[in-house]
Amino acid sequence: MSSATLQALQHPVQPGICFDTEATMLQTEEAPTAGPDGGPDAGQADPSEAPPIRRLAIVVRDDAFDRLLTPLTFAWEMGRKGVEVDILFVLWSVRLLTHEGVLECRMDPRYAHREDWLKQRLQRDGDPLDIHAFFKLLASTGHVRLHGCRLAAMTFDVAEDDLLPESAGIMDPGVFLQTIAARADHCQYF
Repeated sequence: MSSATLQALQHPVQPGICFDTEATMLQTEEAPTAGPDGGPDAGQADPSEAPPIRRLAIVVRDDAFDRLLTPLTFAWEMGRKGVEVDILFVLWSVRLLTHEGVLECRMDPRYAHREDWLKQRLQRDGDPLDIHAFFKLLASTGHVRLHGCRLAAMTFDVAEDDLLPESAGIMDPGVFLQTIAARADHCQYF
């Protein structure tokens, strides 16, 4: 039995999923089962009973191209369905809201050798090949707003005049948490 499986058995988080010491998801040998009526077993949520998401708040701290794809894809999927999405870019990622920052956006160094491979697949699937193009796609929904964190903007010398047209501006992180994240139906942190 693997050490991950042993850890999952000793410290289960929920059926079928556990977290290792680096907080990455691992699949255990225990799989979710269906109840006698074919529906979810006791303790499993029925997605048809989930309340609709009307507001989504996302906080992004990473500025690597490949690591931005997930939060931006969530924003796209929800924004195009009419969900109001607000993204706060903190730390290094605030620079992405500038012309200079989007031009300097690179793959995570651990996967830089796979950049061509990834971009071929993005192109094949009709997805944006750079972050600025992705920001334009998000803005086209009319439901996604890109905010720069005021504290990060101060640290990294990002002024309102430097921001891309797709940006909604610079915002105090406390205001974001109190007026956007606290009222959102769902929050994500990347």
